[in-house]
Amino acid sequence: MTLRFSEVESTYDYMNATRQYIEQHGKPVAFYSDKHSVFKINKKAPLTGKQMTEYGRALYELNIELICANSSQAKGRVERANKTLQDRLIKEMRL
Repeated sequence: MTLRFSEVESTYDYMNATRQYIEQHGKPVAFYSDKHSVFKINKKAPLTGKQMTEYGRALYELNIELICANSSQAKGRVERANKTLQDRLIKEMRL
């Protein structure tokens, strides 16, 4: 529902896109994403307790649940449901 082209995939860009989405469509109950480091700490053993990323903390403060897909099939389901080609968009544009 929101598209933003940027040079890198960063927390700053995700926060801007999220703000734009909320302004246009209202606050969602949850976001469903992959396990990119913006969304989830990917270390094997976190240092203490339940750590979260800055983006995860921002969503928590907004009372928006962040659900990370556990399989590539789940990501494909999201793409089909929303009629998008997430990380294959550039390849499709080349065609």
